[in-house]
Amino acid sequence: MFISTCAVHEKILDDRPLDETHPTWATSHYGAHKAAIEQFVHSYGFGEGFPICALRPTGIYGLAHPVAQSRWYPLVQAVVRGESVECHGGGKEVHASDVAWAVEILLTAEGVAGEVYNCYDRYISQHEVASIAKRLSASHSEIRGAPSTAKHQIVTQKLQRLGMTFGGRALLEYTIQQMLDAL
Repeated sequence: MFISTCAVHEKILDDRPLDETHPTWATSHYGAHKAAIEQFVHSYGFGEGFPICALRPTGIYGLAHPVAQSRWYPLVQAVVRGESVECHGGGKEVHASDVAWAVEILLTAEGVAGEVYNCYDRYISQHEVASIAKRLSASHSEIRGAPSTAKHQIVTQKLQRLGMTFGGRALLEYTIQQMLDAL
Protein backbone atom coordinates (compact mmCIF):
# COMPACT_ATOMS: atom_id res chain seq x y z
CA MET A 1 0.00 0.00 0.00
CA PHE A 2 1.45 3.33 -1.06
CA ILE A 3 -0.08 6.43 0.53
CA SER A 4 0.07 9.08 -2.16
CA THR A 5 -1.69 12.46 -2.17
CA CYS A 6 -4.21 14.51 -4.10
CA ALA A 7 -1.29 16.95 -4.65
CA VAL A 8 -0.53 14.96 -7.81
CA HIS A 9 -3.42 17.05 -9.23
CA GLU A 10 -2.23 20.60 -8.69
CA LYS A 11 -3.15 21.53 -12.28
CA ILE A 12 -6.73 20.45 -12.88
CA LEU A 13 -8.58 20.34 -16.19
CA ASP A 14 -12.12 21.72 -16.27
CA ASP A 15 -13.32 19.46 -19.10
CA ARG A 16 -13.28 16.14 -17.24
CA PRO A 17 -13.97 14.64 -13.83
CA LEU A 18 -11.20 14.67 -11.24
CA ASP A 19 -11.01 10.91 -11.01
CA GLU A 20 -8.13 8.45 -11.05
CA THR A 21 -7.77 8.77 -14.85
CA HIS A 22 -7.20 12.55 -14.71
CA PRO A 23 -3.63 13.47 -15.73
CA THR A 24 -1.23 13.95 -12.83
CA TRP A 25 0.27 17.40 -13.25
CA ALA A 26 1.97 18.43 -10.07
CA THR A 27 3.44 21.92 -9.64
CA SER A 28 5.30 21.13 -6.40
CA HIS A 29 8.20 18.78 -5.76
CA TYR A 30 6.02 16.98 -3.20
CA GLY A 31 3.23 16.29 -5.71
CA ALA A 32 5.72 15.36 -8.45
CA HIS A 33 7.53 12.93 -6.13
CA LYS A 34 4.27 11.20 -5.17
CA ALA A 35 3.18 11.01 -8.85
CA ALA A 36 6.51 9.42 -9.77
CA ILE A 37 6.15 6.78 -7.06
CA GLU A 38 2.63 6.07 -8.33
CA GLN A 39 4.26 5.13 -11.65
CA PHE A 40 6.37 2.55 -9.81
CA VAL A 41 3.19 1.22 -8.19
CA HIS A 42 1.68 0.84 -11.67
CA SER A 43 4.79 -0.92 -13.00
CA TYR A 44 5.04 -3.35 -10.08
CA GLY A 45 1.29 -4.02 -9.98
CA PHE A 46 0.50 -4.19 -13.68
CA GLY A 47 3.90 -5.34 -14.97
CA GLU A 48 5.05 -7.68 -12.21
CA GLY A 49 1.72 -8.67 -10.65
CA PHE A 50 2.74 -7.50 -7.17
CA PRO A 51 -0.27 -6.88 -4.90
CA ILE A 52 0.47 -3.17 -4.54
CA CYS A 53 -1.80 -0.17 -5.03
CA ALA A 54 -1.89 3.54 -4.18
CA LEU A 55 -4.32 5.60 -2.14
CA ARG A 56 -4.63 9.37 -2.73
CA PRO A 57 -6.04 11.04 0.39
CA THR A 58 -6.81 14.73 0.46
CA GLY A 59 -6.24 16.83 3.59
CA ILE A 60 -6.59 14.51 6.57
CA TYR A 61 -8.31 15.68 9.74
CA GLY A 62 -9.22 14.14 13.06
CA LEU A 63 -8.50 14.49 16.73
CA ALA A 64 -4.73 14.84 17.24
CA HIS A 65 -2.80 14.07 20.40
CA PRO A 66 -2.36 16.55 21.92
CA VAL A 67 -5.77 17.91 20.92
CA ALA A 68 -4.38 21.43 20.43
CA GLN A 69 -2.61 20.14 17.30
CA SER A 70 -5.90 19.16 15.66
CA ARG A 71 -6.90 20.89 12.44
CA TRP A 72 -9.19 23.85 13.16
CA TYR A 73 -8.49 23.74 16.92
CA PRO A 74 -7.60 27.46 17.18
CA LEU A 75 -10.80 28.32 15.28
CA VAL A 76 -12.97 26.10 17.51
CA GLN A 77 -11.26 27.49 20.62
CA ALA A 78 -11.93 31.09 19.53
CA VAL A 79 -15.61 30.31 18.88
CA VAL A 80 -16.00 28.68 22.30
CA ARG A 81 -14.48 31.76 23.94
CA GLY A 82 -17.13 33.87 22.19
CA GLU A 83 -14.62 35.72 20.04
CA SER A 84 -15.51 37.06 16.61
CA VAL A 85 -13.91 34.91 13.95
CA GLU A 86 -13.13 35.67 10.33
CA CYS A 87 -13.71 32.63 8.09
CA HIS A 88 -12.29 32.37 4.60
CA GLY A 89 -11.56 29.32 2.54
CA GLY A 90 -11.54 25.67 3.32
CA GLY A 91 -10.23 22.45 1.86
CA LYS A 92 -10.93 19.04 0.47
CA GLU A 93 -10.85 16.77 3.51
CA VAL A 94 -11.12 13.21 4.72
CA HIS A 95 -11.13 11.95 8.32
CA ALA A 96 -8.17 9.87 9.50
CA SER A 97 -10.49 6.96 10.37
CA ASP A 98 -11.85 6.98 6.82
CA VAL A 99 -8.29 6.80 5.46
CA ALA A 100 -7.59 3.85 7.77
CA TRP A 101 -10.77 2.13 6.61
CA ALA A 102 -9.84 2.69 2.96
CA VAL A 103 -6.44 1.11 3.60
CA GLU A 104 -8.10 -1.89 5.23
CA ILE A 105 -10.46 -2.29 2.27
CA LEU A 106 -7.62 -2.12 -0.24
CA LEU A 107 -5.42 -4.56 1.70
CA THR A 108 -8.11 -7.23 1.42
CA ALA A 109 -9.66 -6.41 -1.99
CA GLU A 110 -9.07 -8.47 -5.09
CA GLY A 111 -7.90 -6.97 -8.37
CA VAL A 112 -6.28 -3.80 -7.00
CA ALA A 113 -2.69 -4.50 -8.10
CA GLY A 114 -1.24 -1.45 -9.84
CA GLU A 115 -4.35 0.65 -9.27
CA VAL A 116 -4.73 4.06 -7.64
CA TYR A 117 -7.73 5.19 -5.57
CA ASN A 118 -8.89 8.67 -4.62
CA CYS A 119 -9.75 9.09 -0.94
CA TYR A 120 -11.87 12.19 -0.33
CA ASP A 121 -14.96 12.79 1.76
CA ARG A 122 -16.02 16.42 1.31
CA TYR A 123 -15.06 20.05 1.08
CA ILE A 124 -15.07 21.64 4.53
CA SER A 125 -15.08 25.43 4.84
CA GLN A 126 -13.79 27.28 7.88
CA HIS A 127 -17.25 28.84 8.09
CA GLU A 128 -18.85 25.39 8.43
CA VAL A 129 -16.41 24.40 11.19
CA ALA A 130 -17.05 27.64 13.10
CA SER A 131 -20.83 27.30 12.68
CA ILE A 132 -20.81 23.74 14.00
CA ALA A 133 -18.62 24.74 16.95
CA LYS A 134 -20.92 27.68 17.69
CA ARG A 135 -24.05 25.49 17.65
CA LEU A 136 -22.52 22.65 19.69
CA SER A 137 -21.09 24.99 22.34
CA ALA A 138 -24.03 27.44 22.43
CA SER A 139 -21.48 30.20 21.86
CA HIS A 140 -22.37 33.78 21.01
CA SER A 141 -19.37 34.15 18.72
CA GLU A 142 -19.83 36.26 15.61
CA ILE A 143 -18.83 34.35 12.49
CA ARG A 144 -17.74 36.63 9.68
CA GLY A 145 -17.28 35.62 6.10
CA ALA A 146 -19.25 33.24 3.97
CA PRO A 147 -19.04 29.51 3.37
CA SER A 148 -16.71 28.70 0.49
CA THR A 149 -16.99 25.84 -1.98
CA ALA A 150 -14.59 23.72 -3.99
CA LYS A 151 -14.05 24.49 -7.65
CA HIS A 152 -13.42 20.81 -8.48
CA GLN A 153 -14.87 17.79 -6.70
CA ILE A 154 -12.76 14.69 -6.45
CA VAL A 155 -14.49 11.54 -7.71
CA THR A 156 -14.28 8.52 -5.38
CA GLN A 157 -16.64 5.99 -7.00
CA LYS A 158 -13.78 3.59 -7.69
CA LEU A 159 -13.09 3.21 -3.95
CA GLN A 160 -16.80 3.27 -3.10
CA ARG A 161 -17.41 0.32 -5.45
CA LEU A 162 -15.13 -1.70 -3.14
CA GLY A 163 -17.40 -0.89 -0.18
CA MET A 164 -16.01 2.42 1.08
CA THR A 165 -18.40 4.91 2.65
CA PHE A 166 -17.20 8.16 4.17
CA GLY A 167 -18.17 9.66 7.52
CA GLY A 168 -19.51 12.91 6.05
CA ARG A 169 -20.85 15.75 8.17
CA ALA A 170 -21.67 13.44 11.09
CA LEU A 171 -18.00 12.52 11.51
CA LEU A 172 -17.00 16.19 11.21
CA GLU A 173 -19.48 17.13 13.95
CA TYR A 174 -18.26 14.27 16.15
CA THR A 175 -14.66 15.45 15.74
CA ILE A 176 -15.55 19.04 16.62
CA GLN A 177 -17.48 17.77 19.67
CA GLN A 178 -14.37 15.85 20.74
CA MET A 179 -12.38 19.10 20.53
CA LEU A 180 -15.03 20.88 22.60
CA ASP A 181 -14.93 18.13 25.22
CA ALA A 182 -11.17 18.55 25.48
CA LEU A 183 -11.33 22.33 26.01
